[in-house]
Order: sequence, then C-alpha cells, then structure tokens
Amino acid sequence: MNDHPSLPKTLGNLFASLKASLWRMRYNMAIGALGRDRAFQAISQRLAGLPGIGGEYVRRAFYRKVFPRMGDDVVISYGTIFSHPTVSLGESVYIGAYCVIGDVSIGDETLIASGVSIINGGKQHGIRRIDIPIREQPGEFVKLKIGGDCWIGERAVIMANVGDHSVVAAGAVVTRPVPSWAVVAGVPARIIADRRDIAET
Repeated sequence: MNDHPSLPKTLGNLFASLKASLWRMRYNMAIGALGRDRAFQAISQRLAGLPGIGGEYVRRAFYRKVFPRMGDDVVISYGTIFSHPTVSLGESVYIGAYCVIGDVSIGDETLIASGVSIINGGKQHGIRRIDIPIREQPGEFVKLKIGGDCWIGERAVIMANVGDHSVVAAGAVVTRPVPSWAVVAGVPARIIADRRDIAET
C-alpha cells in the first residue's frame, strides 16, 4: 500500500525539472549561434519527440522555465512544437498531439485537439508584388489570443483571435475573430450557434 500517493508524481516532476534544466542550458548556448527564435524552435522540435508521460513532464518543466506564463496542470502532448518563446499558457490547458503553435496567449481551461495549427495571422507572406519572390516580400505577424474555456477541434487552423467559452469545429479555418460563446465551423469558419442558446440547465 502506498502511504504517499503523490510521491511518484513528485519524483517525476523532480526528474523532469532536472532534465528541463539541461535542455535550458542547451537552449541558452544555442541562442548565441542561432538567435533566440531559431534556438527555441530547435529545442522545441527535439522536446516534441520525447514519448510517454516522461516526455510530458519534461516539456512542461522546460516550457515553464522559458514561457512568460504557464499555469499548473498544463499538458503538452507528443509531437507538438512551438515557434516562439513568448507563448502564454493558462491553468489546465490541454494541447493534443502534433500541433503547431505560433505566438499566442491561451486562457485557462482551454482544450486544443490534435493537429491544430495556430499561426500568427493570414498575412505572414506578402503577395502584392509579382516582380520579386513571395519569400522576399514583407509580411505581418500578429500575436493571437485564445480565451479561456475554449475547445478547438482536431485539425483546425487558427489565424485570428478566439473569444472566451467558444468552440471551433474540427477542420475549421478561422480567418476572422471569433466572439465569446460562439460555435464556429467551416472554411472559412462561420458562426453556427451561440453556446448560451443551446445550453442545458
């Protein structure tokens, strides 16, 4: 009988914190050679491949040392990568497997399904000039905000802010801001319901 049921979790957190400290040292060393964002992306890709619950512990511990805000009970699943070290994650955020997360602030209790892409606006690549390649044209990058208590469905693409208590259907492409309480679906995403109108009491 285990008199200390939290002991395995405590030991797991301690081990993960030590491993995360080593990853943080690698990150700090790589900044000089690659720059902050490229170094962060390289480490994020490596951490994404750590399997099992041990990988979850290490990812959580590392990102807690790097991100400006990261709440408790955050889950970052296998295969998920972040592109910026300025991400903010609230309490009890869940991020499923194989997500690509740009510069975003995510509120408390929000659920992100597998395969979701959160990109910083729909104008990251300029296309107005035809005399120079697209990759050389200036783009616009916008930090996004996803509110609290949201559910972002599998393989959705988020390019605009999402308000509190909202639902984004699987496969939806969000190109315009989503108001609080909205349920959106489709390509491009459109409001199909208000959660308050369909709520059961």
